[in-house]
Amino acid sequence: MSLPLHQSPVASKHRRRHVHWILHDWDDEECIKILKKCREAIPEDKGKVIIVEAVLEEDKEGDELGGVGLMLDTALMAITNKGKERTLKEWSSVLRQSGFTRFNVKPTHAVQSVIEAYP
Repeated sequence: MSLPLHQSPVASKHRRRHVHWILHDWDDEECIKILKKCREAIPEDKGKVIIVEAVLEEDKEGDELGGVGLMLDTALMAITNKGKERTLKEWSSVLRQSGFTRFNVKPTHAVQSVIEAYP
């Protein structure tokens, strides 16, 4: 029997954890639980969690991929009932509530960005 992601035991500590297109399936509360588990699984001094997810623009003007973000958000509502795409401000809030002190966002010129979160 498999456990939900946020209830799974913490694996041994590794410098990096990679989460790709998972967190957008969950609301903020569940997302924070998952990220807290990831945070527990990395070393305090040199660890990081690498997240590959969409980072929506706050201001849609000039956002070439804004329509794609809206489409993804609508699809997630239909498929998961709890999922959502997040803006930079929402990612910042979720990451800080999960115990990360800093993060970097690297745009990829595609829908997803690479978010590196550090303890």
